[in-house]
Amino acid sequence: MTADPGDRSGLRILAISDAVSPFVYSSNFPDNLPPIDLILAAGDMPGYVLEFLATKSTLRPLYVLGNHANGYVRDPDTNETRLPGGCINLHRRVIEHKGLLIAGFEGSPRYRPGEHQYREWEFERFAWQMAPALRFNQWRQGRAVDILLTHAAPVGPHAGEDYPHRGVPAFNRFHARWKPKLHVHGHVHLNGANAPRQYVTEDGVTVINAFEFTLIDWPLQANTTPQPNHNP
Repeated sequence: MTADPGDRSGLRILAISDAVSPFVYSSNFPDNLPPIDLILAAGDMPGYVLEFLATKSTLRPLYVLGNHANGYVRDPDTNETRLPGGCINLHRRVIEHKGLLIAGFEGSPRYRPGEHQYREWEFERFAWQMAPALRFNQWRQGRAVDILLTHAAPVGPHAGEDYPHRGVPAFNRFHARWKPKLHVHGHVHLNGANAPRQYVTEDGVTVINAFEFTLIDWPLQANTTPQPNHNP
């Protein structure tokens, strides 16, 4: 159920990817949006935007890099490229943040030479390497993970029809094994007024495309489905 903008009984997540929205990269941010509790960046978001969000708010954006590798910034002192400051890179990690267990994988399926692109067996290996932490969460907290953050989409309605934007089967297996409630991704652009931003898998995972930006209400009720409450 979508929460009323004034309802603070749960967490509100700002999810972004792929295209810089003037609502987000704005001198009025964050006051031009409803109050937010968490920022998730699902890849191909310029590093300067991530640093801007960290600077303008009291939040540390959690992010993964996309296949275009534009998430880096150039250090003004050393002139070297580096990851954005004030942010948390989630690639191949599962962390607890604001009471939520969040895991992440960067990049896309490999379709040409270049960084931040992976073969299916590599995505599968990343997931298996994360398994000890996920099992520990299950033992300690009764659940492995709440949110999966990736750049690429899983196999399903959000996967692109072309080869570079094909879905990642390893993410579907991650759904079946670890049961996240929410999967936020980017990589596939939303085109047209009726482009579907979300769907629910047969494993009960709500999959949301963060293209440009969307606000997601994370309810405190255990069996309530997270929903986007704003689609640009």
